[in-house]
Amino acid sequence: MNFKHLLFPVMLFTGLLFSSSPILAQQAVAGIDVEDPKTVTTDGVEFSVLPDKKDWIYKTGEKPIFKIKLFVDGQPVEKADMTYMIGPEKMEPTRKGKVSIANGYGQLEGEVMNEPGFLRCDVRVRVKSKIYKSVATAAFEPEAIKPSAVTPSDFHSFWSDAIKKSKNVPLNSKLTPIAGRSNDVVDVYQAEYEFFNDGVKKFYGVLCIPKKEGKYPAIIRFPGAGWAPLSGDPKTAEDGFITLDLYIHGRPVIHDRSYYVDLQNNELKGYQYKGTSDRDSFYYKNVILGCVRSVDLIYSLPQFDGKHIGGWGSSQGGALSIITTSLEKRINFMVALCPAMCDFTGYLNNRAGGWPHFFAKPELYQDNKEQVMKTLSYYDVVNFAKDINVPAYLSWGFNDATTPPTTCFVAYNIMTAPKQLYIIPEGEHKIYPEQRKRTYSWLKQNLRK
Repeated sequence: MNFKHLLFPVMLFTGLLFSSSPILAQQAVAGIDVEDPKTVTTDGVEFSVLPDKKDWIYKTGEKPIFKIKLFVDGQPVEKADMTYMIGPEKMEPTRKGKVSIANGYGQLEGEVMNEPGFLRCDVRVRVKSKIYKSVATAAFEPEAIKPSAVTPSDFHSFWSDAIKKSKNVPLNSKLTPIAGRSNDVVDVYQAEYEFFNDGVKKFYGVLCIPKKEGKYPAIIRFPGAGWAPLSGDPKTAEDGFITLDLYIHGRPVIHDRSYYVDLQNNELKGYQYKGTSDRDSFYYKNVILGCVRSVDLIYSLPQFDGKHIGGWGSSQGGALSIITTSLEKRINFMVALCPAMCDFTGYLNNRAGGWPHFFAKPELYQDNKEQVMKTLSYYDVVNFAKDINVPAYLSWGFNDATTPPTTCFVAYNIMTAPKQLYIIPEGEHKIYPEQRKRTYSWLKQNLRK
């Protein structure tokens, strides 16, 4: 499969890369923080469904075969009946039924897709009184997937004016040491700053700065969806970088957990759906303006080298990484893992749409569909991705049901900047160790240059 890409001298890898071995360990995700690897436990059950092509990629018109394996306690299961569903990802199954295996193995014929996209096969079996599920998602010419999103005629002027107005107030930044977070080589602060959006607004984050005298590049981490703030990234700061982990909800980052649980259950409940009746009232307008202003905060730091900033984010954070890099040209390099908010209107075109799946939920739009469509067009990542003009590194998995690969490819395909993509075909909506290793190595090497 020939994925088009552009080269630039400091690339560590080129083009589309694939995971070549099964994933034995995954990492839990809190926002975009990566926790210690945890081996997937299966109670002695080894159950898998895999397409017959190693890279999971097919040409339109081809028919994939899904191969099934079921072993229990290291031994093949002689006979088993399973249920299956097959169809385009996130859509109603086009076929469902039962399939049998013998001596641990079986197979299912997939379906032909005549348009670029993804076909998902979901197989389930009962073993030891427990239901096990395995999924495989075949890709059909994903580099040819086109956007359904429409760019408003005043898209660029809307954001240009909003950003200009947001800077009509001083930054008024304040750094407050966070007790117990600093160490011998890194100072850790709560960062606070202001911007304008129908009144003066505040943004917060966790800022880590190397103690050693010098000038350093910076990495801004944009948070995944949720209500709890990130904990900061002193480890990367120890390696010679200023790191800023943003909290997008306009609250301090130093309260105890109960404070944020209360936000989750009250003020922040369903925040991603708030304000879709108007482009100025949508929740993410304030979020985006606060993210853009974070670059001013970095530039205000005497320890900043004055030139090199990278953006990194996963899921909602991947979306914000793309959006902020598109709007704030002082970001030099960008990473986005499984970006959300891509191609919202896919569902209105008989295919998957981006998180948070507005148009898969009629209760969110049925009373004012046209207005919701208009509002979201100003926030669709696809409309920002086409303006990216700096090197970008993206990554996701084909089995991701939260940020569907169909939508991620739409954003990737429309980018014309130097870009590369690392695919974990069996990857779900998680951050995997290899993703973090590759993207941070790439980001650090480029920022140091």
